Amino acid sequence: MPAIFPAWTDADPELHARLGDAIDPDRKILGALERVVPLSGKRIADIGTGIGHYPMLLARRMGRTYGIESDSELLTEARRRAVDSHQPNIRIVEGSATSLPLRDGAVDIVLTGGIAPEDGSLPAIAEAVRILRPGGRLVVIGYYGRDDVAALLEPEVVAQAMDATQRRTGWWLRNGFKIKVVHTRVDLTDPVLAQELLPRLYGDRGRAYLMGPHRPFLRLKLGLYHRAVPEPT
Repeated sequence: MPAIFPAWTDADPELHARLGDAIDPDRKILGALERVVPLSGKRIADIGTGIGHYPMLLARRMGRTYGIESDSELLTEARRRAVDSHQPNIRIVEGSATSLPLRDGAVDIVLTGGIAPEDGSLPAIAEAVRILRPGGRLVVIGYYGRDDVAALLEPEVVAQAMDATQRRTGWWLRNGFKIKVVHTRVDLTDPVLAQELLPRLYGDRGRAYLMGPHRPFLRLKLGLYHRAVPEPT
């Protein structure tokens, strides 16, 4: 989930699989997504799919499900997982956020964790909107802050999240997005996994957190930043 991965996170399929199990183990993101937009039978594209985490979770309730990835190692693993899942409606394809391999209006929902709240993301937003049908919805999974994970991230990342989510003046609202906050967690009940993941992701901050008294989870707040494509008038 790029929303809380530091910029130096390895494109390592095994790491992504472990993070997929540890982050949001209760699948609250999926429940919140269903409240933002009905999913049953819809066509969805997951941009920056990594190893195909969300396509695997969503395929049983949705129509055609695309996972789009640019990293060759992650792409290979996502394709392997798609075959093993025996879900014929999953398609894993190569592409980048600004050059999506789908026609105009191909899907009902675009899901991505790769759009940051900065003007440099506007071309990726325009490309996502291009492949959405009228009435479709772009949903960005992004960091909201105000949680335990904030102490582990770089201060500028936390500051950007706080600024971007301000009422009326934040970047998301200025660019036509609504915000749904998801209260979830990072599962640390497996101490071996916690000792591997937190220092690898967050360096000394992760080590220091584990050395002190701590709960078996990190409180995590993510935002579903969503924007509808207008219907023709």
